[in-house]
Amino acid sequence: MIVKDCMSTMKRHDRALTVLAVVVVMLALGGATLAQDPVFEIQAPGGEAYYPVATPESATFTGSISIQQTAFPDGGSVPAETSGYSLGVAHDPAILSINTAITVVTSTSGEAVEFEVVNIYFDGVTQGVVYDFLLDWSLSLVVATPVLEIEYQLQAGVLTGATSSSSTTLNVVNTLGDPPVDNVMVVDGASVPAVPVDGTLILTPYEGSQFIRGDVTQNGSLDVADGIGVLNYLFLSTTTTCFNALDADDTGNVSISDAVRILCAVFCPGSPAPEGPYPGCGVDVATDGGSCNAFASCP
Repeated sequence: MIVKDCMSTMKRHDRALTVLAVVVVMLALGGATLAQDPVFEIQAPGGEAYYPVATPESATFTGSISIQQTAFPDGGSVPAETSGYSLGVAHDPAILSINTAITVVTSTSGEAVEFEVVNIYFDGVTQGVVYDFLLDWSLSLVVATPVLEIEYQLQAGVLTGATSSSSTTLNVVNTLGDPPVDNVMVVDGASVPAVPVDGTLILTPYEGSQFIRGDVTQNGSLDVADGIGVLNYLFLSTTTTCFNALDADDTGNVSISDAVRILCAVFCPGSPAPEGPYPGCGVDVATDGGSCNAFASCP
């Protein structure tokens, strides 16, 4: 278990004792409940992660746990102001491990939280946060707000040699830690149980390299040089390590239309961007004959 000990960041012992006392009061109130509770969701990360067929253990996936208020009492529209929360998210340790888990929630003006503890376990992570002990600021969470960024690592062996996608679930749970950490929000000094929303991670194997479609120069962005790069490939016989990057319209071949697609994406408002993967790194699972052996700005 890796424990991020936030007490070491506090300079005075008496302040550390105060912090612990307030957290216990705020997050473990036995009888305090709101007469009309708002509804909050704690949302686990999900999405698609790609890994090389030969070395799945080299792949990582970064996702964020988010919190969102999804309902208002009595049909109202005024968001609740939260002053803290605690949560736990579990994973399958046979498939994933956690490298890092970093608190990312801040005030609307960018202030860091005053108290936060993140515990990483072999099968999950917990987080406890109090924004500000003097209640100088609080947060309304009417949109999904990232609070904890996690980097997952694929385990060795279990996915080696796989040729098709698989999936694993990230579960919001109340069973991690000793004692177990509950999924609750703190509103008006009371604990409001949060609704768990699990996430699904799709794990897709690939051969060669991930790439960004249209990024012919492989520098991580799209500009005029990429359109010229396609023309150089067609008419000056320049070489490439990633054919798929030149195939901006994902037809399985490279033609002048790919150069036009890229140049229009850069200069013509409203023109379509290259097909996916774009603008981030990804893979092409289509069997159209394209390939990407190496790409400078992607794994």
